[in-house]
Amino acid sequence: MSLLEAADSPASRASIADAFRREAVGLLGFFIRREVDVDDAADLVSETFLAAWKSHKTRTVEPELLRAWLFGIARKVLSRYRRGRVRRSALSDRLRATLSGDQAVQMTTSDEEAELAHHVRALIEFLPEIDQEIVRLVYWDGFSQEEVALIIGKPATAVRTRLSRTRKILRDQLAESGDVE
Repeated sequence: MSLLEAADSPASRASIADAFRREAVGLLGFFIRREVDVDDAADLVSETFLAAWKSHKTRTVEPELLRAWLFGIARKVLSRYRRGRVRRSALSDRLRATLSGDQAVQMTTSDEEAELAHHVRALIEFLPEIDQEIVRLVYWDGFSQEEVALIIGKPATAVRTRLSRTRKILRDQLAESGDVE
């Protein structure tokens, strides 16, 4: 049996269909929180499930790791999308980032909280890209450190170390600016 036939088996199709029903909204949020336009985010969710359906690993993924595995695929889909987008239009990227940052700040309840949220987001932008992604996956998407390790393809110990170091850096920077004690 070929890989395509295995991925197209009734059991595999049902598994992917169930995963789609459970995880599509979470994946859509994953892309949107990473400043992807809503229409593009929906397309990226479709691309993620298409890649999962085509993957020969679909049948061997443990059910409790399926969500993290899908988000790992989504991260690769996002990376491809970003590379293409950068080539197309740097100006629209800056505008989109500005607007999404403004919306996130508007969602907070007080001026003080809005200012702190904006400051934290700005500090996160200065972190290395991998550390930014770890922070987003843990604090925005609610993944455990072990799941993040699977998603980004790094050892769990490396994720724990990077997250610990990043939290210390952010704490120190916030204390230095007087935002927290």
